[in-house]
Amino acid sequence: MSRAGRERFDAAFNKAVAGTGVAPRGAQEKTRAALGRLTKTAARKLITALVGR
Repeated sequence: MSRAGRERFDAAFNKAVAGTGVAPRGAQEKTRAALGRLTKTAARKLITALVGR
């Protein structure tokens, strides 16, 4: 399992939450807090983007 860098994660996160009503990740927001705000659909989109499928 590989790890995604902050820039890659933020880009995928912002793309996944676009149009969902979930705000993009804040500058000082921890990854765990940002993930906790995701809807199930946005979480699936984020996982797919990070895996690269």
